[in-house]
Amino acid sequence: MGTWLVTGANRGIGLEYVRQLAAAGESVIAAARNPAEAAELVELAAANDQIRLEALDLEDRASVIALGQRLAGVPIDVLLNNAGLYGGSWDNASHRQSHDNMDYDLWEQIMRVNVLAPFQMIQVLRGNLSAGTRKLIINMSSDLGSIANNAQGQSYAYRSSKAALNMVTKGLSVELADQGFIAISMAPGWTQTDLGGTSAQWPVAESVANQIKVIAGLTAQDNGRFVNLLGNSVPW
Repeated sequence: MGTWLVTGANRGIGLEYVRQLAAAGESVIAAARNPAEAAELVELAAANDQIRLEALDLEDRASVIALGQRLAGVPIDVLLNNAGLYGGSWDNASHRQSHDNMDYDLWEQIMRVNVLAPFQMIQVLRGNLSAGTRKLIINMSSDLGSIANNAQGQSYAYRSSKAALNMVTKGLSVELADQGFIAISMAPGWTQTDLGGTSAQWPVAESVANQIKVIAGLTAQDNGRFVNLLGNSVPW
């Protein structure tokens, strides 16, 4: 058993990770902007003393630094940079990321949350990860971040952020390999979250269960890969 840090733990994929990891006996540091207001997360933590709630605002660099200070000396085996921003659901926000109608403030916000913040999290928690047994960095990407698979355009802000996150993953996999780190990008599939909608292919619980299986089997040979929830490679 080990310790995971999960960002965006208040809902969707992040919340389900907390639920399944805790049920499996893992220790979980569940980070969210306002964890006390996340009723399901609070309920999970109340029922399992292996869950530690932490406040984290990924738009605020000082908040990331403060989290690192609070976690000083705590070994972390897996960092799951799960939190991400699209700007709403696919149906009500995609028009804000179109070529004809781009919300540039939203684009900047998405880049801060989806790219800069995960990089800073790794930087701030590098010592914690070094003290862990697995030294795993999982950056939650998306099939929409695949340049090769982009056959429909649209969602420019979100797509570009996830493609940039993939480059961060690849760079870190090169730089940190000799220190025993494994860094991958994960595509969770079209999942029934607030973004994916109810008609998406994967129920959240099933998506997360598959992702956890893939993560459990990662070795040094997987360092720097972009994989999906079944462990298959996704084209960059």
